[in-house]
Amino acid sequence: MIFSRKRRPDPSAAIAAFWSAWPQLRARSEAAIASRDFPEGLVADLSTRVNDIHPELEWEFSKGRVAEHAFIVSAAGDPVLRALAHRWRQAAPAADETWEFHDARQAEPEMFEATFQADGHRVALAELCYAFSLDEPRSEYDVVVFHPAFADMTEEQRARVAFLSLAWLLGEDAVEIWIGGVNITAVPLDGARSPQELAAAVAELADQYREETWVLMGNSPDAEVPRVATVQRPLKPARWPVLDTHVAITLAFRGRDNGMPDPDALTALRDFEDRLRELLADAALIAHETSGGVRTFHVYADSARFSADAVEKLAKTWSGGRAKVKVSADHGWEGVRHLRP
Repeated sequence: MIFSRKRRPDPSAAIAAFWSAWPQLRARSEAAIASRDFPEGLVADLSTRVNDIHPELEWEFSKGRVAEHAFIVSAAGDPVLRALAHRWRQAAPAADETWEFHDARQAEPEMFEATFQADGHRVALAELCYAFSLDEPRSEYDVVVFHPAFADMTEEQRARVAFLSLAWLLGEDAVEIWIGGVNITAVPLDGARSPQELAAAVAELADQYREETWVLMGNSPDAEVPRVATVQRPLKPARWPVLDTHVAITLAFRGRDNGMPDPDALTALRDFEDRLRELLADAALIAHETSGGVRTFHVYADSARFSADAVEKLAKTWSGGRAKVKVSADHGWEGVRHLRP
């Protein structure tokens, strides 16, 4: 029986300090928004509080969805910071009429009624259009973005407008989960569609995965070394923003000559999985894969709340062969990257 785990710095004190300071920062922020004048001292104080959690986190004020204002702390697409931003929001007070809190930038579809200034270029956002196609195995849309103003812009300027437009249209999380490849063109698109049509397509796709969905992957059963994996779909870390720790439970079993479990081993593995699921209050079973007489369960956990003790205790009950539990930091979910389509 082999166990290993690594410990990381705890940012909870900085998160608690932010929320302890919030009542005073809130009053100053409301005054600044009302006057449309943001004193350097307020900006510096908010920046210091957020930087204490992590210096690469970004923050901003925005219009609220249900409240008047929103305060957002964003990981800006950095998987290392996603869980921190989520924990900051988990510790936030309940939204009220004045303030709500988010750990990712929210959709602002009203922006498509505005004109955006991009380094001297006026971009009427209503003129943006998109061509998009569904990559079904990956459960994401590949998108091509066009605007007439792109003809006079640099590639960097076009990219800035394109990616900002997707964030305004869908919200930061939805872009990360449901959008795949993004191409940008200055040539008018055949079959171009409106921002609203893209938003509707993404919403319909997301609705298909409101319930836990699993898919079976693998090579041919007749392969010399068969490999089979059962995986949650779509396998995108942003769907589980606070789960930043990989817990790999590897069980050896006695089975068929091709390395697959026989009926007795399969029953034992399924029983183990059922008991494992019962332990995962602050974690989720994302996938398991089987090959060569070994099944590995891939669990992702919240490092701030999860303890591997119960999982290690369960592994010790496995009588089918050698058992191994390995716990490691994995913000980007590298441990299951090979299981993505």
